[in-house]
Amino acid sequence: MRYAIALDVGGTGMKAALMGADGGLLHQARRPTRREDGPQAVTAAVLDFAAELRRVGVERYGEEPAAAGVAVPGIVDEVAGVVAYAANLGWRDLPLRDLLEERLAGGRV
Repeated sequence: MRYAIALDVGGTGMKAALMGADGGLLHQARRPTRREDGPQAVTAAVLDFAAELRRVGVERYGEEPAAAGVAVPGIVDEVAGVVAYAANLGWRDLPLRDLLEERLAGGRV
């Protein structure tokens, strides 16, 4: 079954889902952003959450996600996959796409 990871990163919490190819909701979860622990902790929380979602998808559907999408509050260079500035997360010039690709081990991001 083809599915995608959807992750919405907010200032205090993250909402996520696995979405089917038809747009149907397959799984949803929430986690704290950990903003109070600093920018590195926020980055780790996002990457860990994405990896957990990948793991759930592989266990349930027997294949890697077809894609992953992340929404973050701030200024994003979509072409480069870099969060240029996200004040409430403490991020500046964070190469989020590259970090996610690395963490998800080959999944398209």
